[in-house]
Amino acid sequence: MPVAPKRIIKEIRSLRHKKFRQEKQAYFAEGIAIVLSALENQAPVQYVIYSPELLRSETAYEAISEARARIPCYETSAQAFMSISGRDNPVGIGAVVGYHDISPDSPSLLAYSRFVALDNVKNPGNLGTVIRTADCFGFGVLICGESTDQYHPECIRACMGALYTVPVARFDTAGNLRQWCHKHGVSIVTTSSKARDDITQISGYPRPLAVLLGSEATGLSHDVLQLGELQVRIPIYGASTSLNLAVAAGIIMYDVVSKPEFKS
Repeated sequence: MPVAPKRIIKEIRSLRHKKFRQEKQAYFAEGIAIVLSALENQAPVQYVIYSPELLRSETAYEAISEARARIPCYETSAQAFMSISGRDNPVGIGAVVGYHDISPDSPSLLAYSRFVALDNVKNPGNLGTVIRTADCFGFGVLICGESTDQYHPECIRACMGALYTVPVARFDTAGNLRQWCHKHGVSIVTTSSKARDDITQISGYPRPLAVLLGSEATGLSHDVLQLGELQVRIPIYGASTSLNLAVAAGIIMYDVVSKPEFKS
């Protein structure tokens, strides 16, 4: 197995920064479950890098053995791998993956009837958790405005491989998202702690639909909130006044799938 040259180590380090990710149109995905998901789902993996001193998974070695027939696989020392890792206790495997953006009109996205949409969401960990939760509940993901980079290392880590199984499409603005929803007959459900309807009082949701949430700090602006044909809030019974964004998204996604649907 070839040893990773210094240029590979240098390249992976550079991918921590959005500027270089955009220049190279690639990012570093680290961890056994994440790399296996990328390989299994035919993501555009450019190469795999691993450290025999750190990697202890037979399943991972089997995947490397199968992958090396079609993509480069490099060995590196534990010290070198730890220098590129974003984890406190790296397991010793990662992959550089090319960007895999999809068009909002992609058939893989339009096959869905449920979407979770995020406007101006800044926290990459929250975004990754929402993508992972969307995978669990069968939602496509729509991102708009000045939202964080879905290829940010924290987002990749929080996705746990769901970025390779869930379609994620981006829109420049919430207005563009609204136009897309109108074009494809998708109802918009907006969320706010000040919304009219409590989800416990709602008997069902339209299909297809997009549930739109704003940033944890500011929520949806007044104008964006008004895009919702239905505006909903999650009841809070304790002293806290708000929920973590990813938790709120998970609650609403579960509420949608657990209640009857009706055509918009």
